[in-house]
Amino acid sequence: MVDLKIQLPDSFLEEEIRDGYTISHNMKEIWAVELDLLSEFDRVCKKHGINYIASGGTMLGAIRHNGYIPWDDDLDLMLPRKDYERLCTIASEEFQYPYFFQTEFSDPGYLRGFARLRNSETSGIQRFEFNKRYRFNQGIFIDIFPMDEVVSDKKKLNKQGRKVKRLYSTACILSEMTNRFPPSRKPYWKFLYKCLGHYLFGSIIDKLRLQKYFFTKFEKACTQFNGTGQNVWSLLSFQFTNRRHDLPVYDVKDIIYVDFEFTTMPVPKDYKIHLTNKYGDYMSPRKVANYHGDIIFNVNKSYKEILDI
Repeated sequence: MVDLKIQLPDSFLEEEIRDGYTISHNMKEIWAVELDLLSEFDRVCKKHGINYIASGGTMLGAIRHNGYIPWDDDLDLMLPRKDYERLCTIASEEFQYPYFFQTEFSDPGYLRGFARLRNSETSGIQRFEFNKRYRFNQGIFIDIFPMDEVVSDKKKLNKQGRKVKRLYSTACILSEMTNRFPPSRKPYWKFLYKCLGHYLFGSIIDKLRLQKYFFTKFEKACTQFNGTGQNVWSLLSFQFTNRRHDLPVYDVKDIIYVDFEFTTMPVPKDYKIHLTNKYGDYMSPRKVANYHGDIIFNVNKSYKEILDI
């Protein structure tokens, strides 16, 4: 396993059974890399007074298991958009190799509406992207989501959603023609089409920075109702229409820290509201898939070596 800054407890990497589920040594190593990323992220946030909380399954794991959900393989964090934007401005100075703070602006072609902090000496490649050989950083990661205010007027929300979807789709198409490479040589006509788009039009699009222009407009659309006194936050730049991500706007003073493996994790005091909205009876374990799908992990080799890029 790659070198980590954090000090692991002596028995942490040992295989164990939790809730009837076996956690392998290999999974423990993946967790260790992610917890090291969390430690580095927490260091930077505390240094700059940036507030964040656990998100999704990480919040659930913190409350129900005092750590990872036994069958989970990732860490999710979220923070108000203003804190997220501040983090983006200082990230390049604060996160040094092998840590890499990834957004569309720091790593063109990544093209997601949220950030990831990655360990560049490892591999965390989503399987559906493996054969595409994308050249953006694909080390093991933790997800970092911005929270935006959700307008209570349904007509305004639907209109905003259509705009967000249109801008993101446009940015994706343009990015596919510039910073990404043709995903497959089969069928042959599709490969030729991709090459024509990439080589003939891609350089023009990239020179005009059109993909970044539309991605910036996409982010701006997600923040349209921030500062208007709404009562709900959500992950609009991740899954705009998924209301399970909604949580009440909270005061940063109302954050508590709970045990998470051998460290702690910040959650809002009213975590019950969010977890009930998202999972129902959240204290009853049930194994479900995460949002990533299958991920190809390697704690010993860089994604560049795995992808041969």
